[in-house]
Amino acid sequence: MSISSLRTPSSDTETDDEPHLEDDTPTPLAERTSDALAQCMVEAALTPALKRLLKTRPRLVVIRTENEISAAMLERHLSGQDRATMVAAYAERQKSGGRYELQGRAELDLLEAGRSVILISHDPERVLVPEALAGADAVIAVPGPDLAIIRRTIRMVTGRTVRGLLRTDVEGLSVHDLTVAIRPGLSSRDCVANLRRIAGYRNQPAEHSRGVPLERLALTRPVGDWAHETLGIMRKVAEGSLNPTALRFACLAGPPGTGKTTIAEALAVSAGWRFTATSVGAWFASSDGHLGDVIRSARTFLDEVASADGPIVGLLDEVDAIPDRATLDADRASWWVPVVTFLLTELDRLRKLGRPILLIGATNHYGKLDKALIRPGRLERKVPVLLPDLDERCRMFAACLGDRINAGGIATLARLAVEATPAQIESWCQSAIAAAEAEDRPLGLADLMVLIAPPDGRSPETDRSIAIHEAGHAVVAHALNLPILEVSILGSGAMGGWVKPRPGDGLLTRGDVEDFVTMVLAGRAADISLGNGANSGAESDIEIANMVLRSAMLELGLYGPLTTVQNTDPRHWNGASLWAAVTTELDRLHGRAVTIVSRHRDDILRLAEILQVERVITGDRLAGILDAAHTAEKPDEIDDAIEDHIPVAGRI
Repeated sequence: MSISSLRTPSSDTETDDEPHLEDDTPTPLAERTSDALAQCMVEAALTPALKRLLKTRPRLVVIRTENEISAAMLERHLSGQDRATMVAAYAERQKSGGRYELQGRAELDLLEAGRSVILISHDPERVLVPEALAGADAVIAVPGPDLAIIRRTIRMVTGRTVRGLLRTDVEGLSVHDLTVAIRPGLSSRDCVANLRRIAGYRNQPAEHSRGVPLERLALTRPVGDWAHETLGIMRKVAEGSLNPTALRFACLAGPPGTGKTTIAEALAVSAGWRFTATSVGAWFASSDGHLGDVIRSARTFLDEVASADGPIVGLLDEVDAIPDRATLDADRASWWVPVVTFLLTELDRLRKLGRPILLIGATNHYGKLDKALIRPGRLERKVPVLLPDLDERCRMFAACLGDRINAGGIATLARLAVEATPAQIESWCQSAIAAAEAEDRPLGLADLMVLIAPPDGRSPETDRSIAIHEAGHAVVAHALNLPILEVSILGSGAMGGWVKPRPGDGLLTRGDVEDFVTMVLAGRAADISLGNGANSGAESDIEIANMVLRSAMLELGLYGPLTTVQNTDPRHWNGASLWAAVTTELDRLHGRAVTIVSRHRDDILRLAEILQVERVITGDRLAGILDAAHTAEKPDEIDDAIEDHIPVAGRI
């Protein structure tokens, strides 16, 4: 695997606060800012030994990033370095069959075939299968973009020296801010000016950056119901018509970036209450890690809440950093039990004060919390803060952009921003607005689309092949009554597109397994029947189909024998080898997929055409397209029905 395909400038030895005095000799230019930034971030983390390690195979490497956005960017960059290396980034565990499963197991199987594997995550311990970390040849922590990395990136993109850029010029900037400010074709001076403008927009005076009121946030239904109910109680408590004991302490639980801090602060703003926040990490950062110092840091926050002059909302973030006492061994328990006991005692003290106090916890890992911490009277109300759906994404874009983009454009952005967190949406919008203001021009839809779905350099022929493959999955799923959430041909690393089925909530039957495997194999069936033939794009589909059938035979007992995998000889299973049994089922279900694909040929080709324009199609939109095709009386009516649903932005 080649990490250093782009040349690193010779300014690496400079200190962060020194102006660049190197010569103006041009360096080879990077074609994309994100690639240059990703390479600089990776190289900042690599020692000579790690560089040598990455050149050998098969190797298993786990990369830990600062956040999800950095993980996705590194995946795109590293996937293009060496096709013999499988690169995959994961932000969350995958929900399957009503439960969440850890990621990366399918990629690890490739090691047996001699391929190297790189798994990337901002939280690998929680997201990846444990054997990934245990068996990794190296776990590399890739830092976020600091001043030195940003300087190198500018030089790689512009080919010129960076002068005068200081740490204060880039404080608070996100990865998206950097890729907006640093662009191929600009001079290094232009890039520095852009960075300063965007940083100035980000770091407005405090009176402009106060949290927005609850009414301006686009909230998911569970969060909205809790927030507005709580707001009503807070207002009655403030006016004296309700006793403060009616306030129930809560815990906001959900993945990173879903806006837990923003929600807590917005609640305080709408109620007119004071807001203060801390985190368990801050308790350690402000001390030397000794038990007494950590407790003193915690007490400072809790005393501030308890002694507030008026109504107050206190946010305790990263509460999962306080471990569940039931999971501790003797050595760890001797240190942590006093901390947990102190916190529980203080929560009880706040409740007994009878004052207008609302304490809110926030966690990415609710299941790790000590049960005493979330019992009645403490952080008793669990509020799930999950990723927004399509309608919620529309409201979030509208809230961030106002009237700068019309309703059709907002709908397009929301459709493209699948699985985006509220923080990502806000970052995209702020970065695009800042870039437009820096150039003294109106915000355009293209400013946002280049951030949400950046060009991947694929040819129209490749796009069509991927669209046919994904349309095969989607149409066969529709024919088998398997609900679909989204269909996409947006590239992500080695993955050219995807179909996201809606998780089921019932018990699996053999028929369910066979319908699912048929849908999984339908992409390959469409490649063969309607495209240019079978190709490597079905690699992960084939692995999933094999894995599901093996599980159905050896774990779920859906194919006859009830012996589990531990008691099964794969050479002799149900009168034949397990390999032969799986092969027979794969061939049969692939043939079934080919039959359904042939029957729905026109639907697949039409859907592929629309995917090439819209890039992402929701499940409701998919049903509308297919229903319109089946109910229209003439081909022209089908075209009109589909054309009416294509956003104006998609036709440009």
